[in-house]
Amino acid sequence: MGMIGYYFRANEDLVNQIKSGENEDVFYHEDFENNLLDVDKSWHAIHFVLTGQVWDAPDDELLSHVVMGGQPLEDMDMGYGPARLLERDLVKNLAEALDHWDEASFREKFHVKDMIENQVYPVMDNKDEEDFFEYVWFYFLELKNFFKEAADRNEYIISYIA
Repeated sequence: MGMIGYYFRANEDLVNQIKSGENEDVFYHEDFENNLLDVDKSWHAIHFVLTGQVWDAPDDELLSHVVMGGQPLEDMDMGYGPARLLERDLVKNLAEALDHWDEASFREKFHVKDMIENQVYPVMDNKDEEDFFEYVWFYFLELKNFFKEAADRNEYIISYIA
């Protein structure tokens, strides 16, 4: 199975319900299936490409918030730590920043050898760079579109790894 990255779009009412504990199971409810994005195991490679960092990155580095950012939602361990809330203004800023990333700029920062040396999940020595690039690029495009949609709808994003 592994460590799967998830993103969930939510309006203010839904965020308040989740924070109050009323709707902790909402993430996988069929009524909200269009609000959920599964980026599989690509989340760590995306973070590494965007920031050059293995885990944390400075808070003032905008792109560090795409995967590792936001405020933890207390008492909501999703399997590998708490769900994290990205505020609407941050979602808009991230959507704008991600919009500048095209395939050429992403590929320029994408180096499997560096990922292996830095133990970026789920990269292993036997990974074919082109195949792995296509895998990560596919999910990055999904994530980029997800942030744009959330920004256009003035929504929050909740991210977590399960």
